[in-house]
Amino acid sequence: MNEFGNFTLGIAWFLTLVGMFCGARSAFASNDRTQLVWLRSSQRAVLGSFLGTTLSIAALAALFFAADYSNQYVWQYSNRDMEWYYRVSAIWGGMSGSMLLWAFFLAVSSAAVAFRTFAYPRKLMPWTLVIVHSSLFFFLTIVFLVTNPFEHIQAPFIPPDGNGLNPLLQNPYMAIHPPTLYLGFTTFAIPYAFALGALLSKDTSSEWIKLSRYWTLAAWGFLTVGIVLGGYWAYIELGWGGFWAWDPVENSSFLPWLTGTAFLHSVMVQERKGMLKMWNIWLVVLTYGLTVFGTFLTRSGIVQSVHAFASTDVGWVFLVYLSIIFVGTLILTIRRREELRSERALESFFSREAAFIIGNLLFLSIMFATLWGVMFPVFSEALTGTRQAVSIPFFNTVNMPLFLAVLFFMGVGPLLSWRRATLGSLKKTFLIPFFLGVFASIALLWAGIASYLAVVSYGLCFFVALTLMGEFHRGMKVQRRTKKQSYGKAAIELVRRHTTRYGAYLVHFGVLVAAIGITASMAHKTEVEFALSQDNTYEIGRFALTLKEVGERNTANYGSLYATLEIAQRSTTKKIGELHPELRRYVKTGETTTEVALLRGLREDLYVVLAGLDDTGQRVTFKLFINPLQAWLWIGVGIMVLGVLLIFSAKPRRKQLH
Repeated sequence: MNEFGNFTLGIAWFLTLVGMFCGARSAFASNDRTQLVWLRSSQRAVLGSFLGTTLSIAALAALFFAADYSNQYVWQYSNRDMEWYYRVSAIWGGMSGSMLLWAFFLAVSSAAVAFRTFAYPRKLMPWTLVIVHSSLFFFLTIVFLVTNPFEHIQAPFIPPDGNGLNPLLQNPYMAIHPPTLYLGFTTFAIPYAFALGALLSKDTSSEWIKLSRYWTLAAWGFLTVGIVLGGYWAYIELGWGGFWAWDPVENSSFLPWLTGTAFLHSVMVQERKGMLKMWNIWLVVLTYGLTVFGTFLTRSGIVQSVHAFASTDVGWVFLVYLSIIFVGTLILTIRRREELRSERALESFFSREAAFIIGNLLFLSIMFATLWGVMFPVFSEALTGTRQAVSIPFFNTVNMPLFLAVLFFMGVGPLLSWRRATLGSLKKTFLIPFFLGVFASIALLWAGIASYLAVVSYGLCFFVALTLMGEFHRGMKVQRRTKKQSYGKAAIELVRRHTTRYGAYLVHFGVLVAAIGITASMAHKTEVEFALSQDNTYEIGRFALTLKEVGERNTANYGSLYATLEIAQRSTTKKIGELHPELRRYVKTGETTTEVALLRGLREDLYVVLAGLDDTGQRVTFKLFINPLQAWLWIGVGIMVLGVLLIFSAKPRRKQLH
């Protein structure tokens, strides 16, 4: 199976070279028939690369499930005592397998585009397929020639058991978080291919924007879910009571999310007004470049992170690839600068296009601030010889005001008129929500909330929610007046007729819900440490925690110290649940991990970590966090996903373009 996996990987790699050649020949063909022949060949090469990559990753999976420790990678990241789903996540538990997974998902996206080659404009597709093949070629080169997962173990005998997966990765969410994140990263390669295809084919109209919109939305949706799943994994696995630490590798996935969000908004300005053509090209190229840059950060060892893979010497390859991308795009945009000029100038600051431009600048400001924080240790070491890192307060201090500004423009931008908004329309749309938002903020200050940033965040969320609900209500009134329908039927018909618009509003509403959860869990968190003897009780907030049991258990994979805590209402002593935190030590690696115990609720999460025994050995030490409204972060992301699915339900069908 080793040889089969390596052979199919080599075939996939070779077909990307063939596909690039055929795509270029199609682009330079002198007649339609010749172009068609070469274009079909390039299309089939993409599909062949997809098949080869699929067979290759299937072969690696078979090696893991067969516990074939003649394979170096299988031996390094699995053992016989691991559950089957951890053997699945072990496939991408190391550098080699993760890069193969990346190449596989890129091949999936590439094949989806290639399958519909002749449903897209004929002029655009030859160069688009060349760019698709070039992306595949780069990542398959990394896998096939640099970090091949099909190497035989360098030992005189085959070991009877493997080394085992990193204990932190032995979590069910690790089976879905990396694949979802990689789907987001790799799907962004398709809008990038359309953009470069447009430049190379000299088709600088908005056609490539229309073709890439849903690909960008899909990539953004996958990346959003992947980032939040990573945050949820950190929340339940690392035992520090939070979900986002501005870790360099966390940030590496956040950076393309920011530029991708900016791109989703700015394309509307190009489609409606013929503006921001050059801007959008660079936004989509920057987004794709940041996905590659994130891969470089994770695998080069240039930054330290609990999420990072082991340091390798492959980092320079990514930097060369990034240089080719940006230099090539620079040359093309300079050559096409006349065609990329905006067709109209900005007419008014009080217009939808102005609001979207400001939103873009805010997203890019957050991106640059975050990138500076990520790279600061590298810069400081290069300049002073001492590696210094910025911490959470830096990111929060710089980015929180920018995020609050984004919230404001999220409520204002979509409801402004194109070209120029009148004073009357501004009053009608925003006056009442604005004053109610200010009133809500004052009420929260009067209620005793000390954090001004939290008060501003809640006030802005209230303001934006009111603007969205007001817009929906006005639409329903028009629908009822013209169609004589009930409120329910009017709402359904309104959403059916304007699915994309209200899907976007639903995404924005989900952002508001998530923002409330983030604000509350950060601003009003309670954190304590305490020790308990058996049958003793600790009281905090509305909870009373009683230690009912403490003991040890052993499995083939790990040994653990565990505790059972009975949770009761402090005021009534009524039992509301039990928590079972653990402290595990893994046999193979000797590493220690915490198994967090959570009592979840819409009001708050009670989060308990078993820290160990105190100096006497008679009492158990715990860390406890109370995270208010934490559940609303996850609920908000669910609403955002529903909004994305609603937008996709309105996707128009394209006719065949022969």
